[in-house]
Amino acid sequence: MANYSYVAKDRNGAELTGFLTGSSDDEIIQRLHQQGLAVLHVAEDRRGQAAAAWKAQAAAWNVRRASTRDLALFSRQLATVLESGIPLVKGLRGLAADSGRGPVAKAVADLATRVERGESISDAMAAHPAVFNSMYLSMIRAGERAGTLDKIVVELSNYLEKVDDIKGKVKSAMTYPVFILTFTVLATLFLILKIVPTFSDIYRELGQDLPALTKVVLRISDVVRAHVVFVIAGMAALVVAVVAALRTRRGLRVWHVMQLRMPIFGPIVTKSVMSRFARTFGILIGSGLPILESLDLVKGAADNLVIADAIDEVKAKVAAGQGVTESFRATGAFPEMILQLMATGEEAGELDTMLNKSSDFYDRQVEATVHGLSSLIEPIMIVVVGGIIGFIVLSMFLPIFGMGDAMIKGSAAM
Repeated sequence: MANYSYVAKDRNGAELTGFLTGSSDDEIIQRLHQQGLAVLHVAEDRRGQAAAAWKAQAAAWNVRRASTRDLALFSRQLATVLESGIPLVKGLRGLAADSGRGPVAKAVADLATRVERGESISDAMAAHPAVFNSMYLSMIRAGERAGTLDKIVVELSNYLEKVDDIKGKVKSAMTYPVFILTFTVLATLFLILKIVPTFSDIYRELGQDLPALTKVVLRISDVVRAHVVFVIAGMAALVVAVVAALRTRRGLRVWHVMQLRMPIFGPIVTKSVMSRFARTFGILIGSGLPILESLDLVKGAADNLVIADAIDEVKAKVAAGQGVTESFRATGAFPEMILQLMATGEEAGELDTMLNKSSDFYDRQVEATVHGLSSLIEPIMIVVVGGIIGFIVLSMFLPIFGMGDAMIKGSAAM
C-alpha cells in the first residue's frame, strides 16, 4: 500500500486535491470515479511517505485507540443501519449522537461529514487509522466492490464480538495472579522496611546469638534500608528498560515468545492467538479477498510477532506456488489440529468454513482452560504468598522461640 496525491474536479467544476492510500494508481482513479469526480492527475507521493511514516509513529504514541468492544458495538449498529435501509448519512449522524465521547464517537461524526460530501465509507474510515485498522478497511472495501456491504459489516461485528469475548476471558485469567503478586511485593517491602527493623533493634539490645535464617533476613533488611533510594531507582529503571524494550520489534518478539512458553499461562495465550488467527483468516477469505492479501492482513490480527513472522514465511511459500496448508506446516508454528482442518478445507474448497470451525474449537478450549485455571490458581497463590510472608515472620520469631526453650531448660535445671 502506498500514498497517492490526486487532483480532481467535482460535478460543479470545483477543483479538489488530497491524498489516498491504495495499491496502485488505477485503484485510486477507480475510487475517485466512484465518488463522481473527474480525475485530472494521480501520482504516488514518494516525498511524503517518510514524513507520513514518522507522523504515524508519533501519532501511535499519543492517539487513543478504539477498544475492540467499542468497535464491535459500532459495527453492530452500522449493520442495523445498512439492513434497515436508513440513508447512510442519517444513520451515521444518529450513531454519532449515541456513541458517547470516545475515539469511535469522534470518528463516526467525521464519517457522516465525509460521506455526505461524496466520499465512500471506506475512504472516510481510512482517515481514522486509530479506529479502523487495515483489516477492517479491506473488509469494507471488499463489501463495497461486491455490493454486499451489509453482510460484511454483520460478519465484522460477529468477529469483533467473539474476539472481544476471548480477550476478556484471557485477561480475567491473568488479572488475579498479577494482583496477588503485586500485593506480595508491597507486603514484603513493608515487612522488610518497617517490621524487621523493630525486631533488629530488640535483638541488638539483648545481644543474643541469632539463628542463621534470622541473620539473613536482618541483613537483607539492613541493605535495603541503607540503599532504599538505589533500590527504588533500580526498580524504576527496570520498568523503564522493559517498556523501552517492548517498544522495539526485537524486545516485543522476545516477550511474545515468553508469552507462548510461560508455564500455566502459555497454553491459554497460544490457544487465544490461534483462535484469533483462524477467525481472522477465515473471515478475510470468506469475504472474497485473495489469499496473499489475506495473509498480509492477518499478521496484525494475530497480535503476536512469532506468528506474524511465521505468516510471512507462509506468504513467501504460497507466492512461490506451494499449497496453503503445506506452507503453514513448514513453519512449525501452528498446531497439528488446525493444520488438519485447513487441509480438509483446502481440499473441499471450504477453507474459510474450516478456519471458523477451528476458531470455535480454540474458543471452547480457552474457556475450559480458564475455568480450570481459576479453581487452581487461588490455592497456588495462597501457598506462594503464605510462603514468602511466613518465611519472613518465622525468621523474626525464631530467636523468641529459642529464648523460650532456654527459659524452660533453666527452670528445669533449678
